[in-house]
Amino acid sequence: MALDEKSCQGWGLRYEIHFERELPAEALRRFLHQEYGIAPDSLYVGRIRDRAVDDARPAAMLTPPDEDEGFGSILSGDTELADATGLTERDLAVALARTFAVRALVDDGSLFPGHWLLVSADGSSGRVTIDEDAATDGDLRIVHAWEPISGEPQLAVVPPPDWARDW
Repeated sequence: MALDEKSCQGWGLRYEIHFERELPAEALRRFLHQEYGIAPDSLYVGRIRDRAVDDARPAAMLTPPDEDEGFGSILSGDTELADATGLTERDLAVALARTFAVRALVDDGSLFPGHWLLVSADGSSGRVTIDEDAATDGDLRIVHAWEPISGEPQLAVVPPPDWARDW
């Protein structure tokens, strides 16, 4: 489940990190505060549609998973989160994956919706393909990796097509 464009108007969305399971909100608040100085109340926990119109704009949002989604929480953030952390989306995913011992998926930067970057709980990462049919229902299921990922030895590796080899 991605945030819809209308809900994010006025938000310079820089991060959308999908975690394999639900992250503990209070532990995430503590981590963001201790590591990056982000005020705990700057992390909104819940669905964007449930925010009050007059709520202060959060630096980040932690959206819990729907019951039938293949990945759990989604951390979304804007330029305020980027400025506070100084990290790219991938690097923040690595820091959080290691801290919370959880896998994460982030956009791989390509134009193809079924291609993502998987960040393992140990911080290793690599490009993967997800099941595009399941993804339309918000279920991010990994089909295979395009390259070996040290923290994911169980994933089948299928070399990328020629056009994607130099990413």
